[in-house]
Amino acid sequence: IGNHDSDYPHSHSYFSGTDSGGECDIPYLKRFPMPRPTPYMDCYAYDVGNVHIIVMSTEHDFTKGSSQYHHIQDLLLNVNRTQTPWLIFVGHRPMYCDNVDYHDPSGVQTVGRMLRDNLEPLLMESKVNLALWGHHHSYQRTCPVYKEKCTKGAPIHAVIGMAGHILSKDTNPTKPDWIEYVDVEHFGYTRITTTSSTLVFEYVRDDDEKVHDSVVLQKCSDDYCYL
Repeated sequence: IGNHDSDYPHSHSYFSGTDSGGECDIPYLKRFPMPRPTPYMDCYAYDVGNVHIIVMSTEHDFTKGSSQYHHIQDLLLNVNRTQTPWLIFVGHRPMYCDNVDYHDPSGVQTVGRMLRDNLEPLLMESKVNLALWGHHHSYQRTCPVYKEKCTKGAPIHAVIGMAGHILSKDTNPTKPDWIEYVDVEHFGYTRITTTSSTLVFEYVRDDDEKVHDSVVLQKCSDDYCYL
């Protein structure tokens, strides 16, 4: 669930903006049912081939001790890495993003810090391979990063908000050390190809239909190698 689905004053959303226009999750929940154990659970998980995908709501409380925090923790702890060796985590507002929006309480960097403070250790401990985010209208990819430092075996984060809306160009003049690729000039899409031992993540621009960024993850014993 994202801000345009949920956020509105005096609703059950964590942030009290007006981005949902008063929809307050209702069209999303009623028209687009997801594989939740219960209709109003904030997070859920499903498999696609040998990939296990966990989806959270950044618009509901995810801080330590919240019900969603415990649901996410349980989902991460119960992944069968023999059946699904690849683990992808998904949310709307990004945990990592090259951006200069620091306003409180819901700026991109403010929420990113909240996500890192509360959920990043869970992702690291569970050996999440890839985290996918939206919200910022750009394509961005990090190195394997933990606590804002490139770290072997940490998740790679990608912002994939470049599908068609006006692109967001409010990036830092000097990109952070953990950013490896940023495109705020082109629309496009990403694709993932996996085998039991390899995950390939690619960014394709729609103007020339060519791959402009890619990363390969290779299983190496109990960890993974970043190629």
